[in-house]
Amino acid sequence: MAGCTGGNGTGDGTHVSYTNQVPTKIQYNPLNPTSYSQYSHYLLFDRFANFNFAKGEFIPYLIQDWEFGDGSFEMTVRDGVTWEDGDDVTAGDVATQLRLARLTGGTIDQFTDSVEVADDRTVVLELAGEVNPRIVEFNALGQRFMTLKESEFGEYVEMFEDDAEKAQSEIQSHAYKDVIANGPFTVSERGNQQILLEKRDDHPDSDNINFDRVAFRYLDGNTAVHQAIGADELDSVMVFAPPNVVNNFPDHIRMETIPGKVGYGLIPQHNHEHTGDRAVRQAIAHVLDRETIVKNVGETLKQAPPLPVGIPSDDQKRWLGDAYDSFEDYGVNERQTDDAEQILLDAGYSKDGDTWVDGSGNVVELPITVPSGWTDWVTATQTIVDQLNDFGFESQVDSRNFSALNGTVWPNGDFVLSAGGWLPGGGRASFPYFSLHHQLLEHYRGFTYNYTPANENRGGSNGDVTIPSRTGSGTMTVNPSDRLEELSETSDEATTREISIEQAWVTNVDLPVIPVMEKQEQAFLATDEWSVPEQGSDVSQVRWPHLWLIRQGELQYDG
Repeated sequence: MAGCTGGNGTGDGTHVSYTNQVPTKIQYNPLNPTSYSQYSHYLLFDRFANFNFAKGEFIPYLIQDWEFGDGSFEMTVRDGVTWEDGDDVTAGDVATQLRLARLTGGTIDQFTDSVEVADDRTVVLELAGEVNPRIVEFNALGQRFMTLKESEFGEYVEMFEDDAEKAQSEIQSHAYKDVIANGPFTVSERGNQQILLEKRDDHPDSDNINFDRVAFRYLDGNTAVHQAIGADELDSVMVFAPPNVVNNFPDHIRMETIPGKVGYGLIPQHNHEHTGDRAVRQAIAHVLDRETIVKNVGETLKQAPPLPVGIPSDDQKRWLGDAYDSFEDYGVNERQTDDAEQILLDAGYSKDGDTWVDGSGNVVELPITVPSGWTDWVTATQTIVDQLNDFGFESQVDSRNFSALNGTVWPNGDFVLSAGGWLPGGGRASFPYFSLHHQLLEHYRGFTYNYTPANENRGGSNGDVTIPSRTGSGTMTVNPSDRLEELSETSDEATTREISIEQAWVTNVDLPVIPVMEKQEQAFLATDEWSVPEQGSDVSQVRWPHLWLIRQGELQYDG
């Protein structure tokens, strides 16, 4: 943007983006959810591969080639990639990253017997029997960055052999700040208001980049970002902006959209006296008019999911097929208050005047925690609060700083209802295993929501759940952890569909997470001093476009 690179003291060749994390608190250990990097790691570390939504496939990057063998998955590391200390990025580094993912309970462990190093550039996953090839690709390659260098983190692998509990605790609490980068940039300066990255000349893609620095400025919330865009203080950002705000941006700001397969939902605290009650969760879902919520937020880039299930809106009919009509929609465009009332009465709740109380006379209080600066989420939350209060629940907006939420509130389970993503996002969400895993077993943002079927690190015990049968007669008891493990191990399409429908039914009836809306992601790119691809170009259909374009030489400084 005009002034960003030369007129405001940042110096020629500085591309200015933003983060809503205090830079001094950002850390880069992907196994530690506390204050994990939001954006800057996309330039500090090479990702294994990048899923392109336009192509529907992975684009090779650090992993240049991969293939399935007889019970194995072989990956070849790109030649010429080095750490900033001069060491080559090797198969040993990749293996360390994957081994630690296994040892800390990552999904990759469910289908991998071992991670082997065949030579300096070849890593082999020895697979545990039959496995769905799509799951292997998404789990081995997708959204994975080469962060944990073997010489720095290999000791944790050895520690697991001696004392797994201690190793788990230490690796997941290690705040990795003094990083050794292998991407085209390294950390130059870090302060309370900005983290500054400087280009490395010895990365294979450095010649694609014709500017020297990228600054991530700390801005707390969407409104602050909108103002900075309007004042020509940013060159590229990922941020939600409603149509009325976008219309007021300078003419040289181009908007790029990509499928989000993520969106606002309500995360219930399942050990709470009320949100831990399925009847209350179902009543909430019936009370919400999802389309009205979407309209209040700005429907241009949002949609109300047709069914509250653990599958993205655009993929629901494809995966549920003939079973689609048997699922409860809870009223996508209406408030089904009669249904909600009957569910509560059957569960022993009653009205005290205009207010719902439980069998002990306790008022059903449902505060909703939300990041204070996320304007679209705050608007959605306020609409939901109004709808819940109108029905007779007592609800209010509990807005808090994102860093506090991400750092302690969500991991500690300090909420009753919280705004949170109901899908894992990205290409993987289009395959039911990952979106169902996200809701039923392990929310990616680190919520401790104490749902019994969930993983232990999310407060669960991988226990069974008993719910009404989809046939309308009797009940069914299933173990989501076991069934999703079975899904991860099958290459049979009929079995894949059967388990996907069954576990989608669990999410629809038991509502471990309550879906509300789904969105397209927005990126904004300045074109006054920067050359960028045409709007909608395939190369931009990745997560996240502005940071990927830098690496590809598709975002060039013209100032």
